[in-house]
Amino acid sequence: MNKPIGDLHCHPSFKPSNNPDISDIWTYKKNIHPKDLFKGILGVSPRRWMVNLFVKDLATYTQSNLDSCYEGDNRLLFLSIYPIERQFLRPDRPFATSTLIQRFILAQVFGIELKRHIDSRIIQILTGFSSTKVVDYLKSVYDSEYVDYFKTDFALEYKYINQSHLSCSPNAEDNVATFQLVSNYEEYVALRNQNIIAGILTVEGAHALGEYNSKDLVGDKMIDDLSEENKEKLKASFIRNISALKDKEQFEFTPFFITFAHHFNNLLTGHAKSFGEAKNKSVPGFSNVFNQKNGLDLGISEFGKELIKSHLLSRHNGQRILIDTKHMSLQARNDYAAIVKALRDEGDAVPIVISHTAINGISTRAKAAERLDTNQLDKYSYVSRWDINITDEDIREVFDSKGIIGVCMHDGRMPGGKFKDLLKSYKKRWPQKEFISKLHTQMFLTNVFHIVKINLDHIRTLNDQTQIEENKISEVQAWKTICLGSDNDGIVDPFDNFNTASTLKDFKTRVKKAIDMNFDPCWKRFKILAIEEENYRFFDENEITELKLGLTSEEIVDRIFSDNVETFLSTYFVRSYLEGTEN
Repeated sequence: MNKPIGDLHCHPSFKPSNNPDISDIWTYKKNIHPKDLFKGILGVSPRRWMVNLFVKDLATYTQSNLDSCYEGDNRLLFLSIYPIERQFLRPDRPFATSTLIQRFILAQVFGIELKRHIDSRIIQILTGFSSTKVVDYLKSVYDSEYVDYFKTDFALEYKYINQSHLSCSPNAEDNVATFQLVSNYEEYVALRNQNIIAGILTVEGAHALGEYNSKDLVGDKMIDDLSEENKEKLKASFIRNISALKDKEQFEFTPFFITFAHHFNNLLTGHAKSFGEAKNKSVPGFSNVFNQKNGLDLGISEFGKELIKSHLLSRHNGQRILIDTKHMSLQARNDYAAIVKALRDEGDAVPIVISHTAINGISTRAKAAERLDTNQLDKYSYVSRWDINITDEDIREVFDSKGIIGVCMHDGRMPGGKFKDLLKSYKKRWPQKEFISKLHTQMFLTNVFHIVKINLDHIRTLNDQTQIEENKISEVQAWKTICLGSDNDGIVDPFDNFNTASTLKDFKTRVKKAIDMNFDPCWKRFKILAIEEENYRFFDENEITELKLGLTSEEIVDRIFSDNVETFLSTYFVRSYLEGTEN
């Protein structure tokens, strides 16, 4: 249980690189509070009250600052650089898709007409950015002809991380760890037994690599449909910036992988719906505020496919950058799976990465496409059935590609309506930390054991198809594709009692305990669930024993929190693989 924890997806630099009031990447800091920005009359502010309701479940504080990581034994970080999408700073006024009551509420919070000073304050509360930085971003949204994510946002956050390289905590006498970026697995192994927090760079959103015409960025077209001039300029910016990113003289630490899609249209690929619906006809949700419709559910554009195959995955222009399919639409995942399979048939092994996700329990992407992502879809389900979560087909494809799945810790993305109702009930009737913690370990392990079950069924199917004993796959390999992908500092609704990296050590311990206690009478309400296409139930003892495949609870948690991600790195983060010199 003493192995250091790896986290496949987190954002330690997101807030401090955009807020000079946060002194460094190590230090914990709360976002500015609504009461400091909306003072009201005689201390009474309806807007402040509504803003509080809007952000009350979100992590309005740093989650993965390095002091918290050190405290929680989180010593291997995949630091995701995220240039905030300009659509995330542009409320969808006049909120035409909302009900009259929702529009009234949104008008009280944001205003029906553009009010930059109001937007600025709300964005500060939501993101933790400084006032000056938010004002600059709003100028970019409304006043600039072009948005160059790479030269401004990406370069700024990369520089911030690079300047934090080799730094130590200024806060704690007993924290003598050093933060150190690594370029490959060989560098990581050389540091592994030292008092190091190791960092591997990744990127969230391919928009980070583009220079966009501002009108195109908020339009409904994909890159192949733009005017010839705008299309060629945008294409050239992607190719130029990927070349720069792979040039070690310009960027010493080339990102290991890039999350190709994110919340909004990047003109390269379709994205899945990620913002929650309104809870009812009165209370608006994130999807009422921010418009994700442009590009929603589309596939990968022809140029997007070219960019993946000939520039990101290519080794002819420098080190390979892998693709993370999180946030991709169902059709985009179809397209990328076809690319990976074609490359595998040619002898080029490309792993599918899904860095921070959850299961939806649906068998195939085709079946998932038959249902709309709504609250009604999730109403009677324990896990969310939305497209953004992975189907059984996705799980099998990751296994076939020898890829990796980071299971998130996210109350906004993992639960269906039944879990949400249960959590709400416990908070009212039994608000003790222990009960809430048991529910969240149950949710996490339900995701983990579902992935193992799908992998094991798949292994047995493959083994039945071969008579050659040495070609058969060891069944314990069903555990090899799972790791942690917290999404800490990603503007998320985290698990209540495991809301920062400082709690990961405790979470790991509790996950082990939950496995050991699963069939104890005192644990009967919190047993691991079997998620089926339309229903869910508790696994019985024989099923859990079968799925454990002879592993102890300690071996299981070590695989989830440490071993699997290290094994993945030992295959795909080595110089010979990244540079294509295996043979």
